[in-house]
Amino acid sequence: MSKPNDPLMNSSEAPSTDIKRRWLAALRRVLGFGAKIAVLSLLISGIAQIWIHDLSWWKIFRRCVSVSAVLVLWHTHRHHPHPFRSLGLGSWREGRGAFAKGVLIGLSMMLALIVAYDVLDIVRLEIWTDTARVVRTMTTFAPTACLIGLLEELTFRGYLLQQLLACSQWFALAVTSALYAVVHVQPTMTWPNSAFELVGLFLLGWVLAMSVLRTRSLYLAIGLHASLAYFARVNKMWIEFTNPSWVWLVGSHRIVNGIVGWGSLLLLGWLISRTQPRPQRLST
Repeated sequence: MSKPNDPLMNSSEAPSTDIKRRWLAALRRVLGFGAKIAVLSLLISGIAQIWIHDLSWWKIFRRCVSVSAVLVLWHTHRHHPHPFRSLGLGSWREGRGAFAKGVLIGLSMMLALIVAYDVLDIVRLEIWTDTARVVRTMTTFAPTACLIGLLEELTFRGYLLQQLLACSQWFALAVTSALYAVVHVQPTMTWPNSAFELVGLFLLGWVLAMSVLRTRSLYLAIGLHASLAYFARVNKMWIEFTNPSWVWLVGSHRIVNGIVGWGSLLLLGWLISRTQPRPQRLST
C-alpha cells in the first residue's frame, strides 16, 4: 500500500485538486455576481416604484436587472485596461460585420417562418388599425432591441459563460442557457405552454452561446439577439395566428415556444457550428 506521502499518489491527486479549485472559484464568482445584481436591482426597483405607478413591481424589477448587471460588470472590470474587450466586445470596426450578419440571419429566419406559416394558413396578415403606432413602434424599438442584445450578451455570454468555462464547456453552455431561459420565461406560468417556452429559450441561449464560442466575439450573438427580440416585439402588430390550439407546434408571437421554432433554432445552431472554427475561449 502506498504511503500518504507517496509522490505517485500526490501527483495523481494534484489534477483533481486543481479542477475542484477552479470549479469552486468560478462558482463563487458567479454566485457573487448574481447576488450583487439581485441586491442592486431590488434597491433600484424599490426607488423607481415611488414614481412609476403604471407598471407592476415585477416588471420594473426585470427592467432593473439589465441595468444592474452592467453596473456590476463595470465595477468588476473597472481596473481592467480593456474591460469590454475582455468580455468579448472588441472595437465596432472589428465587429460590425458579424453584428450585421447576426441581424440578417435572425430576421431572415423569422421572415422565412412567417412566410411558410402564411402559405400554410397558420397565420394571417392583419395590420393594426393604428398605423401611426405601428410605424412608431417598428422604428423606435430597433435601437432598443440592439441595446437589449448588447446588455444581455455582455451579462450572459460575456461574463457568465466565460467564468463557467473554467469548469467545463458543456457545463457553461448548459448553465448559462438555463439561466437565460428562466429569466426570460413569461411570469404567468401555465402548463404546458411555459414548459415549451422554457425549452425554446434554452435552445436560443445555447445557440447564442455557441455563436460566441465559435467566433470568440459577442457581435454575432448581439446581432442575432437584437433581431429576434425586435421581431418578437413587432410581429404581433401585423400577424395573427389562426388557430391558438396549434401553439405547441408553431408557437405564438414569441415564435420559439413551439416545436417548429425549436427545429429552426437547432438548424441555426448546426449552421453556426459548420461555418465557424472550433470553439475557443474568448480573447482577453
